[in-house]
Amino acid sequence: MRNALALKIIVAIALVAVPSAALAATASGTSAKPFAINCNSEQFKPKRIVLACGDGATWLGKLKWTNWGGSSASGSGNYSVIDCTPDCAAGHVKSYPVKVTLSKPKTCSGQTNPAFKQARFTYPGTRPKGAPAKLTFRCPAGLPGEY
Repeated sequence: MRNALALKIIVAIALVAVPSAALAATASGTSAKPFAINCNSEQFKPKRIVLACGDGATWLGKLKWTNWGGSSASGSGNYSVIDCTPDCAAGHVKSYPVKVTLSKPKTCSGQTNPAFKQARFTYPGTRPKGAPAKLTFRCPAGLPGEY
């Protein structure tokens, strides 16, 4: 009798504790790590981020992320641009090594996950002509809301 009562108490505690633990895990999961904005989409740890969404002539490529946290992400890759010489259709791609830090996560209205709003770029040596030092992203086209 005593063992049966003890078993009922253990089962009752388990029934309360397991859903509570699952709820806590779900709650902590809602603070999901932010995504990167890549023109019309949001992506987690992308290998490529297009910076010139209109013509696609400027992008970060071969990205390798060394850190991806809730408030920032950092990695390295190439800053690539089509030089449009003699024109953009016949231009050549020029690529430069770059270190990237994404920060300032925000959530676009209608979205579940936050996305990084700002990027900072560090180039070994001199920054290439026309290459940004920082960039602010807008909500992806086709998604409601602005930051």
